[in-house]
Amino acid sequence: MDQLEEAVKDFSDEYLLDQFTKHSEEYTPDALKLLGEEIERRKISSASEPEAGSGRKVRTGTLELDSEDFMKLDHYFTHTDVLLAVAMLRDNNLLFFIGNEASGDTIPLQSEASKRFTLHVHKSNLEEAHRLLDEHFDKADGLYQLRCSGARDRLKVFSFSDIRITDVEAKEKIEVVLSEDEKSVIIKYGNRLLSEADQIEEQQERVLFYYDCIEQVIESLESGKVLMMYRSDLLTILEILQVYCGEPDFPSDMDETISSLLGFFTEV
Repeated sequence: MDQLEEAVKDFSDEYLLDQFTKHSEEYTPDALKLLGEEIERRKISSASEPEAGSGRKVRTGTLELDSEDFMKLDHYFTHTDVLLAVAMLRDNNLLFFIGNEASGDTIPLQSEASKRFTLHVHKSNLEEAHRLLDEHFDKADGLYQLRCSGARDRLKVFSFSDIRITDVEAKEKIEVVLSEDEKSVIIKYGNRLLSEADQIEEQQERVLFYYDCIEQVIESLESGKVLMMYRSDLLTILEILQVYCGEPDFPSDMDETISSLLGFFTEV
């Protein structure tokens, strides 16, 4: 905690607000309280806060966070499903953090897929969290299990911001086998996304994490060579498909492709 206290002092105002408002689940209640106190100490005014609709508002002045105010949900999550649950809770601006029962620590989302995770929701958001999760998950054998578990359903709520890739993994190339039809679909939607990026970001209220990689991925797919791809290339393909997989004419035979690609990053 002492190291974090020193590190926080070097955070820019913008980064401090971003961590507190958009990445609260990556901090323990005590660490989150420390961020809030630093915001208050700097007297960062509402003029520095995100505009309405851009994320959770910063709570200053009367901010009080205590671990006892966070209620642990009564079922666990797999690595895949906790990512989906996090996306749902974050999109609804609920205050929570993630626990790893295997180690007892509160950690960022970067553990092995076999571990089981808990969600701890602030008591003021507990009812809404239960409502959201009950809409999408069943409870069985001590686990929350996603009700709609088709490949496209999982892709729609796949969170790119929650994926952590180690330095070793980032440098590793993976042989990827795609049929000509699969390549054709990815290339078609990739070219479309290149021309529609600004419109997509505005309409879907999202950030395209891998936009800068699209052209390179398309070139690789068109080369006709054996595909040796980095994980960032696979994430680029997933992002392309995520943008368009909800359209009525999206090819149903791409579901297996999506499932295989998700398998590199989640427990499917």
